Amino acid sequence: MIFRRFRINVVIRVILLAAALFVFEFVWEQENWPMTKIFFGLAILGLVLELIRYVEKTNRDLQSFLLAIKHKDFTQSFTAEKRGKSFNDLKDAFNQIIKGYQDLRAEKESHYQYLQNVIEHVSVALICYGKDGQIMLMNQAAKDMLDRPYMSNVQIMERVSQPLLDAVEKIQSGERTLVKTVINDNLKHLSLQATEFKLQHNEYKLVSFQDIRNELDANEVETWQKLIRVLTHEIMNSVTPIISLTKVISMLMTNEKGNRVDLCEIDTEDADDMLDSIKTIESRSKGLLHFVHAYRSLTKIQKPNFREVRITEMLKRVQTLLKPELKKRNIEIIELISDPNLSIQADPELIEQVLINLVKNAMEAVTGQSNPRIEIGSEITHDHIQIFVRDNGPGINEEYLDKIFIPFFTTKKSGSGIGLSLSRQIMRMHRGRINFHTSAEDGTTFILAF
Repeated sequence: MIFRRFRINVVIRVILLAAALFVFEFVWEQENWPMTKIFFGLAILGLVLELIRYVEKTNRDLQSFLLAIKHKDFTQSFTAEKRGKSFNDLKDAFNQIIKGYQDLRAEKESHYQYLQNVIEHVSVALICYGKDGQIMLMNQAAKDMLDRPYMSNVQIMERVSQPLLDAVEKIQSGERTLVKTVINDNLKHLSLQATEFKLQHNEYKLVSFQDIRNELDANEVETWQKLIRVLTHEIMNSVTPIISLTKVISMLMTNEKGNRVDLCEIDTEDADDMLDSIKTIESRSKGLLHFVHAYRSLTKIQKPNFREVRITEMLKRVQTLLKPELKKRNIEIIELISDPNLSIQADPELIEQVLINLVKNAMEAVTGQSNPRIEIGSEITHDHIQIFVRDNGPGINEEYLDKIFIPFFTTKKSGSGIGLSLSRQIMRMHRGRINFHTSAEDGTTFILAF
């Protein structure tokens, strides 16, 4: 049924061709009909060509349709002809497919325009380039930051800043690094982050740049303000009583006219007061000197001597060192090691110092608990090696959470307040970080992430 009309048309053309051939055979035998022979010859040729054209028309339409898809030319359309319903349905199918591709291209273009607007809107500078260095994407924020309206290759960044180009080429996927550079006589502190991906068998690298100088300046000012408040507090705590006591001694050593009193004229009670005042001045002076030494130790940390360190061995050394004090306080220490062969590149002396500080803090935290316990161990999470110290103490008071890493801040009577500050500085020198989480129910856990 589908091809009935097509068959009828073909049969009619074949019958006409056969009839023309039959008549041509008769005409051919006539000697005086030359024009008739030519006419029927041309008619037969026309009928043959028409039959071929009619049969191959569908193939030409299909070929045209496939070539349009190959060359992504979706402007063509196929009009219906009087060749049967099946051919009209076929052309309708061609037109629907082409319409679908047109809609898909329009949707893809709208998505592209949407992403372009988003990329241009964000304040973070973005540059995407291939393995050959050809830049595929560079948003307006990057053009403004680098003061370049156009860059075809990432190597052109050398004209802007050689340190920045070196950092872009060295940074690996998922890494974050800071670069301090000068661009057009302006000092910039740039935070770089990179992502590598494959698209249609091509490798690309997307690098984001963010100038964090203002944030660093604000944080630096805030840090200095906090430090100055702590320094002022500590110094005033020592200087104020010293000044008061020196005034007392001065009053005991002079008469009403302001002249010096002979020591033999001073009674025993006043002499005792003077001696107590001098001892107090000596004590507070020693405390102030100790404070200065603590500050010096915080600002002068030795450069790390990196080597491969097995975490298990390092944790055992820390436990051995603190074992007598732990036993004296009746504190249970539990070692949790996920992999005994786990190792890191670090300075073992400096990291051991950090762990000793953390375990000592944990010992203070569990004091007074019914079942004091400290857990120390290592694990691998999210492609990072972590060393943790966990206690079952009451947790850190919420009002102290943002202050515990401030130099000289402490809640302990005998503490110097530099342990955690020193630990964070050591971890930064190892390109790592120190984090913590705390709660009244689960205690406090400090984590060293490498």
